[in-house]
Amino acid sequence: MFLSLLQDFAMSIFLRQRWTDKRLKYDRIEGLPALQLNTKSINGVWVPDLFILNEKRATLHNVVVPNKLLHIQPDGSILYSLRISGTFSCDVDLLKYPLDNQICPLIIESYGYTSETLELQWYNEPVEKKEDIILSQFSLDCIETFKCDKQYAGMNFSCVQMNIKLDRLYDYYLLQIYVPSILIVILSWVSFWISVDATPARISLGLLTVLAMTTQSSGLPKVSYFKAIDVWMVSCLCFVFAALIEFAYVNVLSRVEQRRLSHVVDITNNKTEDIRRSLPEKMGNQTSSRINLFFRNMASREKARNVDKISRVIFPMLFLLFNVIYWTVYIFD
Repeated sequence: MFLSLLQDFAMSIFLRQRWTDKRLKYDRIEGLPALQLNTKSINGVWVPDLFILNEKRATLHNVVVPNKLLHIQPDGSILYSLRISGTFSCDVDLLKYPLDNQICPLIIESYGYTSETLELQWYNEPVEKKEDIILSQFSLDCIETFKCDKQYAGMNFSCVQMNIKLDRLYDYYLLQIYVPSILIVILSWVSFWISVDATPARISLGLLTVLAMTTQSSGLPKVSYFKAIDVWMVSCLCFVFAALIEFAYVNVLSRVEQRRLSHVVDITNNKTEDIRRSLPEKMGNQTSSRINLFFRNMASREKARNVDKISRVIFPMLFLLFNVIYWTVYIFD
């Protein structure tokens, strides 16, 4: 059995039916608890006209002979079994993908007989499943059976339904998507410890992490709504992009200070002597004091370093908070 992203699942089943046909009663034969008909004789016995409502494609197994049996008890009780493999529709909800679980139905109805003529009911033990069944992407959680009688064109038809609950195994996604994306986000924080002057290094690191997050999103199911994995990938992309924007802001602060420093040095070199000649000695001392005060007040380089220091704390705290909210909502909800 497997579940695809094409709104269907495939499964092989043994469909067993039991009913009583009093026309087939016979005297008990010594040493023969039931009549076991061959495949040719089965065609001469009335069987319910069942069909699977959500079936897309299905086949009866015919290797080496048709895989069906029919046993008749002396009191007219009949056991009819056939082996079917098919693909059945399932409304797959990927809102929590890949932390989701799916419920896929198998709906069996009578095609031509109304409920007044044919009444379907589950047997005492309705479903027997293979104990060591292993699915590549899901674990089989539980199976629920119930009646689902329907009405068409004013006529009631008997119906039984089996719901199969499948829990997705997300270990693969943890190793291939979640853990690598966490490491990429952490890698983007390395730029906060790199010197403000190392512009090529910080730009390369920022672009590398943004591109790495972009390529991580390829190969995911394409649907028209946000999935859990989309929320994760977009959030991680925002974190690495914010780290790149943080460097842009820090770089602007640093370059503003350098431009102002260059301007003040130019004033000091070219005009200090003229100012001192034209003004009294007291005014020259005041001008020198103002220049020194300008240098002390315009500590933009130190502001840039402080932004990096604050980012070293703020970014991990925000990412940790996002993880707490994300895993709480999608796993424990």
